[in-house]
Amino acid sequence: MLSQIRPVNSFPPTLQFFKPEHVEPFKELDKVGEFTVEFLLIAIELVAIQEKTNYPTGTVTENLYKNFGVKDRFSVIQSSVWKGKK
Repeated sequence: MLSQIRPVNSFPPTLQFFKPEHVEPFKELDKVGEFTVEFLLIAIELVAIQEKTNYPTGTVTENLYKNFGVKDRFSVIQSSVWKGKK
């Protein structure tokens, strides 16, 4: 999904990928945690749209999700921290 997201020039942005049927395989997860699967899928897509719009060559969001379950927690968290200067 993240590789299919494109920059936008409208506000509010329109979802480009999410469809309600994407929730079904994960519906059981709604029984645990604070947020629904639908909310999480939409939030992830909106963050990806924001990154592609503001940083068209940015890969932080995509790399963050690729590293889940592969790298240790510190590496995943460290990769998501902004390293710009104040």
